[in-house]
Amino acid sequence: MTTVNLLLIIIPTLAAIAFLTLVERKLLGHMQLRKGPNIVGPCGLLQPFADAVKLFTKEPLKPATSTTILYVVAPALAFFIALLL
Repeated sequence: MTTVNLLLIIIPTLAAIAFLTLVERKLLGHMQLRKGPNIVGPCGLLQPFADAVKLFTKEPLKPATSTTILYVVAPALAFFIALLL
């Protein structure tokens, strides 16, 4: 039951964030006197989903010369310090 409740909270939240991003892009486009994202789907409604597919299919980049410990610890430390503030 808790899994269903969790999904009922997460899925609409993700959809709302996707479409709020679309509205933000449209608003910024009109402020800059351009049309905004309208290439993917009718009136750009599929743009958030195209962005999500692009995000999930990106290849993660990891510098070959860096040590793994510093590569992982530095962002975690920065996040922890930000939480403390």
